[in-house]
Amino acid sequence: MVSPKRVSLLLSYLVGLGCFFSLQGIALDPVLFVLLTLFLAGLINDLKFRFYIRRWVLTLAGFSASVLFLTDLSLDNAIQPFSHVLLVLLVIKALEDKKPRDIYQILLLSLFGVAVSTTFRLDISFLAFFIYELLLGSVAFLFTNLYANLGDRPVEREVAVRYLKFSLLFPLVVGVLSVPFFLILPRTHTPIFDAFARNQSGLVSGIAESVEIGKVGEIQQDNTVIMRVYGNLPRSVYWRVSVFDTVIGTKWIRTLEGDDTFEPTQGRRVSYTVLLNPTYDTYLPLMDYPLKIVKVEGYRGRVKRVKGGFLTGSVPVNRPIRYRAISVIGDPTDPPDKVHLQVPPRLPKRVVDLARDLAKGKNSPEEKVRAVADFFKEGFRYSLRLPEYEGDPLESFLFRTKEGNCELFASATAVLLRLMGVPSRLVGGFKGYLKNEFGGYYIVTNSMAHVWVEAYVNGRWIRVDTTPPYLSPGVRRISRWDLLKDAIVSFWYENVVDFSAEKQVSIAKALRSGILEMVRLDAGGVFRRALPFLLLVGVAFSGFYLYTNFLRKSPENLYRRMIGKAEKVEGVRLKGLLPEDVLKALRDSPHYREIEFIVRIYQKHRYSPYGVSRKELEEGYRVLRNIY
Repeated sequence: MVSPKRVSLLLSYLVGLGCFFSLQGIALDPVLFVLLTLFLAGLINDLKFRFYIRRWVLTLAGFSASVLFLTDLSLDNAIQPFSHVLLVLLVIKALEDKKPRDIYQILLLSLFGVAVSTTFRLDISFLAFFIYELLLGSVAFLFTNLYANLGDRPVEREVAVRYLKFSLLFPLVVGVLSVPFFLILPRTHTPIFDAFARNQSGLVSGIAESVEIGKVGEIQQDNTVIMRVYGNLPRSVYWRVSVFDTVIGTKWIRTLEGDDTFEPTQGRRVSYTVLLNPTYDTYLPLMDYPLKIVKVEGYRGRVKRVKGGFLTGSVPVNRPIRYRAISVIGDPTDPPDKVHLQVPPRLPKRVVDLARDLAKGKNSPEEKVRAVADFFKEGFRYSLRLPEYEGDPLESFLFRTKEGNCELFASATAVLLRLMGVPSRLVGGFKGYLKNEFGGYYIVTNSMAHVWVEAYVNGRWIRVDTTPPYLSPGVRRISRWDLLKDAIVSFWYENVVDFSAEKQVSIAKALRSGILEMVRLDAGGVFRRALPFLLLVGVAFSGFYLYTNFLRKSPENLYRRMIGKAEKVEGVRLKGLLPEDVLKALRDSPHYREIEFIVRIYQKHRYSPYGVSRKELEEGYRVLRNIY
């Protein structure tokens, strides 16, 4: 026997726990911990002690706590206080003596909490919380209905199992039927609670506003996916994000402002699509060398091209956006500025002498660039662990340690070229990609952040990357399991979070094209194309009908088989008669008791609210096999 009240209580607490976990990271951790402890105390009290505080005391405490939390309410911080109040109400309900209406309220508050979490969480974890709450919430709702109708009277285990099956089947059916509504209902890229979006600060991506010589960040250990790229990419790819033109002390910064109007006119064009994750910055990574962004989805700011040949937005990217871009496999041609020959004023003499030695006998810019590149090919190696140095970091790198990260190699290369009279600049971005075979796209992670040099030679900027080839430790840790998980996340963003009005239009156009194509075909062509589908539907329907009406063990099939066999053996027509009339017609049969047993099973199933147990059904089939 099963207690409906006990089952509904346990399920409501499980649904409530889903609300707590979904609001983790939104509610303050100390507040969440204290309220979760009180919520679990309510569960223990319901199961064991059953000592309940008076409602008016709990109401007063809940009202006071809610007012306290709501004092932090503001346009910049609206969701967090609201989530605290929501959790307080859950705790109040957990500490009360619960009637069915109280359990209903717990379920409603929990589902509302998961809905609130969407203001911060649109990743695939929300899908997990949503499915968890939907399935458990449906089961809890039906068992609470059972508790409301029967009180705390125990019910048979078979009845509880039947309720469980129906409550799990119901949300699955609703989910399938809701797909057409998801496809056709209007949508917008701007969330309802966008005004209360979380403020982000700090280094989120591998790109900073400056490059400091001799400093190593932890970014190359970070496998956070910055973007996913769709298209046919070349074997070797650099992703241009920012350009640094001026070195002050040990730091490279950007000083040239204004729009860049110079575009390469020669070279193979490559078209691709980028799905950029939230970076909380304004940059838009593009394959080097970027030509233009053709179309942007999900971004409310303006996109402009900045001097140095990179593109940036007017507002930070605080949600996944998509843009289709075109790049040119060629070199930029924008003219250099005097700042591209600037060097630090107190540069060590050994560095200046090295540049003079490398330039001896080199008359053309190409020869000077080649001399610098050859210099770094012998005796230098890549390392994320920089040895300690005294004095100038470039001098230490060039003459003592000869090991460093891409910032050191690029900085030293640019300074040497400038000392040799070759205009140069630092370019920051990402290098390479990792192909995800599961999803058919490419991923670029934080660990691929990179800095390289462009030198101005014969009217164009050529890439000079003197950093030795290396594979980031972060990239080496990416497994096939990680790629599979990323493919799932990508599918979630592609088909749910980023399902836009444009996609709705494309689906409608594809459907229209299919219909027009069918109209243009003759009847025979339409039939030939539809025949495999019709055959598949026919086979599926026949199998379902056969199983439902003949093979599946059910009270209806038991009664139907008994009627069919009795007609053949007894020689009496029974089809179309009511069950009681069947019993009257077979009153003189030697198997009347067995027939009556089967009829009563059918009547109990058809007309009684209690249902037929599995044991009764098995006994009915055993009786039928014995008499016919």
